[in-house]
Amino acid sequence: MTKSKLLLVLAMLLGTASPSALAQPAAEKEKDPLANFVVPAESAGQPLPKIAVLPSLSPDMEDVTLRSVVRRDLELSGEFEVIPDSAAPDGAYSDTIDVKAWQAKGVEALVRVTGRKLDKDKAELKAVAYLLNVGADPAFEKRFEVPLDRVRPESHYVADQVIGALTGTQGGFFSHLTFVSGSGTLRRVYRIDSDGFDAKPISPPDHTAIAPAYGAGGELFWAGSKDKGEYKVFKASDADKPVKLNVRGSVYGIAFSKDYSQVAASIGVGSEIKVFTGPAFDQLKEASPIGTALRPNFTPTGKLAFAGAGKFGQRVYVDGKPISPDGLFASSPTFCRHPDGIRAVFAVGAGKATDLVVTGETGGQLVRLTQGAGSNSYPSCSPDGRMIAFFSTRTTGEGPGLYVMRLGGGAKPKRISTLMGDSLRWDRLPPTKSVEKR
Repeated sequence: MTKSKLLLVLAMLLGTASPSALAQPAAEKEKDPLANFVVPAESAGQPLPKIAVLPSLSPDMEDVTLRSVVRRDLELSGEFEVIPDSAAPDGAYSDTIDVKAWQAKGVEALVRVTGRKLDKDKAELKAVAYLLNVGADPAFEKRFEVPLDRVRPESHYVADQVIGALTGTQGGFFSHLTFVSGSGTLRRVYRIDSDGFDAKPISPPDHTAIAPAYGAGGELFWAGSKDKGEYKVFKASDADKPVKLNVRGSVYGIAFSKDYSQVAASIGVGSEIKVFTGPAFDQLKEASPIGTALRPNFTPTGKLAFAGAGKFGQRVYVDGKPISPDGLFASSPTFCRHPDGIRAVFAVGAGKATDLVVTGETGGQLVRLTQGAGSNSYPSCSPDGRMIAFFSTRTTGEGPGLYVMRLGGGAKPKRISTLMGDSLRWDRLPPTKSVEKR
């Protein structure tokens, strides 16, 4: 691989390349090349149903944690307008639900959550939801027993149950996000809760890390370079020893299929980067002749996707067929199993900025998700398929950082962390420790 091509590949890999870094059509557009796409979902301004989380006076840490987590998840979901505690009517702290008083505030549903310590090892988390057009009797009520040291993650599980009761589809907040942050050789894999809490470095400090991905059993893998050597595959449970591959070369991307029956890897072979797939890292075969194949991923139906070279720029491919227009720099495909069907989301270079667009699993009309708010990149779908997380350099609103937004629009993106990075992944946590009690 020539020096200039290697620099370009690394620029694309690290998200610093733009359409101008690749060959462009002779007649360059001065206007926004995405200007003809559908209006951004984030500015649609659709009204959302108003709900309230009943306030609590309990000083118990379990109660405070549960309520704050559930309330934040409901806000971040983009499915509701959660009214502030200050807007609650008189008598909100009462055990009796004053249906008319809450309806006068425009509230359609109420959520009450309570947490308490049971003993030195266990806590009880309870959630109740009321639909005010039905009356003051609970429409949903569940009680869980959880390990005392897992109150916070299990509170996300409770939030998902509440979201399911109110929307018909359980939420995706019992999950975590993984990404790479840092620059130069100081790049490490981080994990962070779905609401932006507790960011922690995972990869060793002597690894220049890229391309994190979770495999079977919740095992975290990444590609890492030590002492400026080749990028090899490592796993969190044994970070000192690289995973054996049957293909030689630097690894620039990793992905697992939804059922973990297939793994994909972008590997530098000779002067090109190609994508390989197989049932294991030591059983890989070339999957496509397309070069500069980066950011591999699998669709929910098992199709292989990646960003690779096109005639005039980088394109997103699914099963070897392009689903992004030629002439635009498209990257980082992710796929959401949305209730309305599978959606492909990827970043597209638009002038000096990068925006997010959405289309079908195998292409179709492009709908723009972001516009006029810095560069937005590295999208990743929530486990329930209704949200995406992404990094944004926007200087308006909440400023740059890690954002989440509802895929269907209707609510503005919300920042969950000031951290910036790349190679974002959003995965479910290992099985819940919550035990439902009757």
